Amino acid sequence: MTWVYAIPAWLVCILFIGGMSALAAAGLLLARGRHTSRFRSGANDFAGPIMATLGTILAVMLSFMVVTVWQEYDQSALIVQTEADEISNLYHEVTVFPQPLRNQIHAAIEHYVDIVIDREWPLMRDGKSSAMAHRAAADVVTLIESYNPVTLGQQTAQADALQHAHAFMDARGNRLYQNQESVPPLVWVMLIFIAIVTLGSSYFFYVEDARAHILMTAAVGAVIGAIFVVIAELDLPFRGDLQIPPSAFTHDYTTFLDDPVPTPTPRPSP
Repeated sequence: MTWVYAIPAWLVCILFIGGMSALAAAGLLLARGRHTSRFRSGANDFAGPIMATLGTILAVMLSFMVVTVWQEYDQSALIVQTEADEISNLYHEVTVFPQPLRNQIHAAIEHYVDIVIDREWPLMRDGKSSAMAHRAAADVVTLIESYNPVTLGQQTAQADALQHAHAFMDARGNRLYQNQESVPPLVWVMLIFIAIVTLGSSYFFYVEDARAHILMTAAVGAVIGAIFVVIAELDLPFRGDLQIPPSAFTHDYTTFLDDPVPTPTPRPSP
């Protein structure tokens, strides 16, 4: 279902909701036109339990999918925030590093954040990542590892910096992974199949007023289509119009430029 992300969200809503509603109504018109004489109120006693069973199964599956994709969407947003927080912590942690290494690490971090915002985020809409961003992240870790601490305090600072660096690299990997894993095609096929069978079973109810029957059936189709839109749009959280924005990175980048970390003043020797 990745094709939906190439279409504006409003158009996806029209296609899914309007399409399911129209198909449900058209199927009912066809069924009533050919077999109206077979639909009598007595058939409702048999069709009712069948429809209730199918409707319950569909409702449970759709509810489960909505909850699942929403949790993954929320988790992806948390991953972005974690990555940005670890980068910010790293930026401040290396303040105690000696020059010129400190400025080199700061510049490498700013370069990485800049690439993620301007290059990688647009690529993620198409399910891609930036090789340049990967190299920039690796450069940050390499610079920290190149530091040769002498005192115990310097060793502790390097260890803390490496911990933040590895944490943001892990978060970056999780972010890219979340942009690839989607609802399996088999699940979509089963959802659509159950939806069609459920709508089809509603055709066997006898409703004297044909317009009311068509309206109710079309409404059920529209609701199913609306839930399909929610599942499809939230399935891959870094694609489409509902893409998680890089606001956490933007905030960090603005902070780096507007409020630079002051250079620590060495204490005078006793």
